[in-house]
Amino acid sequence: MNHCEIIKDLLPMYIDGLCSSTSNTLVEQHLATCEHCKQIHSQMLKEFEIEQVEVNKIAIQQKQPFVKMNNIFKSYRGFSKILEWMTVLAVVITIIFLGKGFIDTKDLANDIKHQEKIEQEQHNIMKVAFENLASEGTSGLKKVSIDYQNKIKYIAAFSATEMEPLSAHNSMPKVIYPLPYEKAKATYENGQLITEKITPSDYDIGTVAMEKEGYIVQFEYTRNYLNEVEQAFQTKHYSPNNFQLWIPALIAMFVTLCLYFLYRGIKNTNRKALKLIA
Repeated sequence: MNHCEIIKDLLPMYIDGLCSSTSNTLVEQHLATCEHCKQIHSQMLKEFEIEQVEVNKIAIQQKQPFVKMNNIFKSYRGFSKILEWMTVLAVVITIIFLGKGFIDTKDLANDIKHQEKIEQEQHNIMKVAFENLASEGTSGLKKVSIDYQNKIKYIAAFSATEMEPLSAHNSMPKVIYPLPYEKAKATYENGQLITEKITPSDYDIGTVAMEKEGYIVQFEYTRNYLNEVEQAFQTKHYSPNNFQLWIPALIAMFVTLCLYFLYRGIKNTNRKALKLIA
């Protein structure tokens, strides 16, 4: 039997590690005694190594795009993690702004009630003052001065014909710079008729006047009550409306939604890409 032919047939499987232990032993024993087959074996090893190198090169070349893609997706995963934390932070900020919106809305509602109370009080003072003027003349202001002595300091009546008109809308009390008291028909403080010279207040929202039925009635608030009056004035003219109070919360909600959908979009893209790579 020609053992060399058998060994030549077995050598490829022997090099690939596919032979059984018995065949491996047979090949190794023959290579130890046959120089010709040993040379063939060496040549096959060289060709196998060259082929393996080429295969490895091809595999590396084929793998490179996927390695790059994997690196890209790693960076995207890092970015998505940052987006996740940013979204969580945006949710927390949104909750804070929502809470602030509820508190500010409640405070504004209370401020508006307070402002309406002050305005109603002004109407009541003027209503009683003009009713008393109509029935008792200027002495009728005495009772008004006593009833509101904790809130108003002076109350005076002027002849409308002797003063410049207050405005085209005389049916509403209006804030004015005080009219000169020396031109008043009568001025009362705490129920007392004042005859000495009075220096008007220089506080620009501390005096209210109204013209009606030939008279102008003017009263000044006491210094202790000016804070209440100023708060009502600020609420009426400078307070934001409810929509303006909620703008920060609405912006925060919009930013949160944008971050969330961006995060979900990148997350889904990463998931699909990983499936393709796998």
